Amino acid sequence: MIGDRFTGKNAVVTGAASGIGRATALRLAAEGATVLCVDRNVDGLVDTLDEIGSSHFYVTADLGRAVDCSVVISTALDHFANQIDVLVNAAAVLIREPLLEHSRSTWEHTLDINLRAPFRLTRDVVASMIPRKVKGAIVNVSSAEVVLPLRGHAAYTASKGAISMLTKAAAFETAPHGIRVNAVAPGVTATGMNADLRQTNPKGWDEMLSGTPLGRNAEPDEIAAVIAFLASEDASFVTGALVAADGGWTLH
Repeated sequence: MIGDRFTGKNAVVTGAASGIGRATALRLAAEGATVLCVDRNVDGLVDTLDEIGSSHFYVTADLGRAVDCSVVISTALDHFANQIDVLVNAAAVLIREPLLEHSRSTWEHTLDINLRAPFRLTRDVVASMIPRKVKGAIVNVSSAEVVLPLRGHAAYTASKGAISMLTKAAAFETAPHGIRVNAVAPGVTATGMNADLRQTNPKGWDEMLSGTPLGRNAEPDEIAAVIAFLASEDASFVTGALVAADGGWTLH
C-alpha cells in the first residue's frame, strides 16, 4: 500500500525518463516527496512529469559530463531551498560488447554514466546535507550481475561492482552525520535497457528468465518499491547494504 513516508521531503532521481528511475520518481511522488527528475531524454522527462504533476520539475542533463552533474545539484538546491533529503542514482547505460572487441570509448562512457556521475552527485549532495544537519538517504542502483555476470557486459558489470563498493565506502563516511547510503541490486527487469533483447531474441530472454527461481522478470515499480523502502525512515538502521531484488537469481 502506498503511504506518505516522504511528505515534506525533497528528492533527486536520475534516469527518471524511463525504467526504474521513472518508476522511482512516481513512487516517491506518490508518497509525498517533491521530485527533481533528471535525464538526458527530455521527451521521457515530460511524460514522467505529466504523470506525477506540476508540483514536480525536471532538468535535462548528460550525466557523463561533470559540469552537468554540478548543474543538477545547483538546480535542486535552488528549487528545494537548499535542502535535498533523498538522492536516487538510477541512471545507467548498458552497451553489449564482447570482451575482446570492447572499445575504450565504450568503457569510458559506461563508467562516466554508471560510476563517475553517482560519485559526483553523492559527493555534492552529502556536502549540502552536512552543514544543514540533514539526515538524508542515498540509494544507488547496482545489479545482480555483481554476483552473476553475463557475457558481453564487461563495462556494465565492472561499473555495477564499483557502485556497490562506492555505496559501502560512502555509507561508512557519512554514517556519523546520520546520512544513510544503500544500494539495490535488481535482477532481470523489463526496462528500455533490455527492450531490444526482448523484441529480437525472445528465446534468449526466456533462457535468462529460466535462471530466476521466481520464473519471471521484475517490473520497474517492484524495484522502485525497494528503493523507496531504503530511502525511507522504515530503513532508519540500514546503511551500507546491497539489497538483492532479483527473484532469487543469485541463489545459484
